[in-house]
Amino acid sequence: MSPLTRLLLAGGLILTPLGAAQAQDVRHFLIRVDRLLARGPFALLSRDFYRLKREIEADGETLKAEYAREKAAGRPTAFCPPTTDKPRVSKNEYLAALRAVPVNRRSTTDTKDVLRTLLERKYPCR
Repeated sequence: MSPLTRLLLAGGLILTPLGAAQAQDVRHFLIRVDRLLARGPFALLSRDFYRLKREIEADGETLKAEYAREKAAGRPTAFCPPTTDKPRVSKNEYLAALRAVPVNRRSTTDTKDVLRTLLERKYPCR
């Protein structure tokens, strides 16, 4: 194996975990959630529990940044969170929104898009 090939392989392995922080499709996300739910209280001991939590938080931070950019540019925003409180979405609301995505669209629907839609419904702009 050439040194260049080794370098490319090593770079690929190093960069692979970075992709996990990005939003993923609903189908795979729900598979992971259901696997954790099956573990009951022991799910809290799983690394995947904390990975999923970080992914949800990353989606929220991305949407927060998008909102701030649109607001600063004077453009209409997709949702209008309350000014006095931090927008909140319960785990049950979020899971219900994920499960509401039609099965045939789950592979092509992004978790961030589901969260955006949920925030649009929960905090509409008037």
